[in-house]
Amino acid sequence: MLLPLVSELSRRRVFRALVGYGVAAFAVLQIIEPVMHGLRWPDAVLSYVVVGLAAGFPLVVTLAWVFDVKAGRIERTAPAPGGGLRGSRLALILVGVGALAAAPGLIWYFVWPGRARSVADAQPTTSVAVVPFVNMSSDKENEYFSDGITEELVNALANVEGLRVASRTSVFALKGKGLDARQIGERLNVNTLLEGSVRREGNALRVTAQLINVADDVHMWSNSYDRELKSVFAVEDEIARSIVQTLRRKLVGGKSTALVKPSTVDLEAHDLYLRGRYFLARRAPEPLRRAAGFFQQAIDKDPAYTLAWVGLADATALQNEYDEVPPSTVLPRAKQAALRALELDAALAEAYASLAVVHEYEFDWAASERELRRAIELKPDYPSAHHWLSLDLSFTGRIDDALAEAERALQLDPTSLVINNLIGVTRLFNRDFEGAIAAYKRTLDMDPGFALSHGQLGLAYAMQGRYDEADAEFDKGLPGLVEVYRGVAYALAGHRDQAARVLASLEERAAHGYASPAQRGLILVALGEKERGYALLDQACAEHDYRLRDMKINPVYDTLRKDARFHDVLKCAHLE
Repeated sequence: MLLPLVSELSRRRVFRALVGYGVAAFAVLQIIEPVMHGLRWPDAVLSYVVVGLAAGFPLVVTLAWVFDVKAGRIERTAPAPGGGLRGSRLALILVGVGALAAAPGLIWYFVWPGRARSVADAQPTTSVAVVPFVNMSSDKENEYFSDGITEELVNALANVEGLRVASRTSVFALKGKGLDARQIGERLNVNTLLEGSVRREGNALRVTAQLINVADDVHMWSNSYDRELKSVFAVEDEIARSIVQTLRRKLVGGKSTALVKPSTVDLEAHDLYLRGRYFLARRAPEPLRRAAGFFQQAIDKDPAYTLAWVGLADATALQNEYDEVPPSTVLPRAKQAALRALELDAALAEAYASLAVVHEYEFDWAASERELRRAIELKPDYPSAHHWLSLDLSFTGRIDDALAEAERALQLDPTSLVINNLIGVTRLFNRDFEGAIAAYKRTLDMDPGFALSHGQLGLAYAMQGRYDEADAEFDKGLPGLVEVYRGVAYALAGHRDQAARVLASLEERAAHGYASPAQRGLILVALGEKERGYALLDQACAEHDYRLRDMKINPVYDTLRKDARFHDVLKCAHLE
């Protein structure tokens, strides 16, 4: 029974008809998807199309059984010799064959677990970058506001299940570069871009946004919002939800879950917070001081503003690293702010990370690692937490684990300057100088003016004895960081005059304000003035001078580690 039926189906070219119809149905699904997005049809339309196309399979089988095409004409197919199947039995068999042909597609679309219900999900649109929104206001100082909306949309879309969102540092690293959609997509490894503009005039707010498919530059969705300033959170939530609907992703917590969850209802506090974030990103002494001031003003407006407390903790703690200030003037305030943030929200990953940074500056390595791992537990895709954990692991000598965390951070945030630089740092600590140089150069290819990488590239050159190249890079580095590397490297290489000039510059700074005792002490020890040098290192340890953090692992100090008193300093900093 079966073989004769298959033979007859083949004779009547039914299988050929099914293949042709299947190809045509797939083409229809490929076309209907972008049309739906453009016309904003509901998702159910695609399901109706799939059912309709599936219903066509039995019809195609029947028509192919009855008719054939010969010499360009449609003719009835001649019956099989001996009669064969007829009547209702034949009809049931033909419908069954068509249903079997349609079944795999229906099962894939409606039943197969974990599969998205659209042809688009066979090539899933699962990644998006929020390009910094353009400030179209007449007041150019409102750029902090457009940057703030960008950052809050990044955070909101990160709550969407199955959607990978390019980090804030990655998207802002490309700001003002003049790249087109395809170039941005390639740099950030995403297949859609959300871009737009913000115009703020008094209490009037206009936001335009559009979602672009990187592959063909097609606008998948766009809209404009004219609202009062007090509706800014609602506008952000509407934009985020429109993106979710267009990309057909699932909301964590269900459809009623708000994507934008304001930490404050006070618009003035929110505005001050955005100003603080704007200056915090600039990582320089004056901007960090301004950032701390804006965060404090936001807290004064709303003492329960959790994110403002986190911002205050970060802006204050980072002054210990980027500004020439005694640690005792900033670390207690930073710690208090981070703890207050955790009192307000014990599930806020950013607050644990902020507290971890303070613990690191206090040389409490176990506490710092604990808080960072808690932050990662709460927010596994938080690149900054992986970045700081990598540094902690490096400073305590666990270089293999540090390299793994650095690579994880880079995977999450591939265009972040500080994370690309981190790859160089971990390779340098692993004595892979060529690998470190390659990483620093790659970072500088992204931003030729990135001072942090210039200084550390200089150190890598110095470790290879390439002092002329090292000098050129040190000159472009961060002053608060490169002096100690430059001074120690030159002293140990026998270039005492150059090391002495670096030391004299630091002594002059100390006489008229503050200069790191760790920097001066390490250079003095390298020059052989050990009594004075170790006295300064003891002072540095008592003050929690952060420049002692890498004493255990940095190759520039390898020669100094032969001295027992050097190890006393390491013990003081809890590095041994």
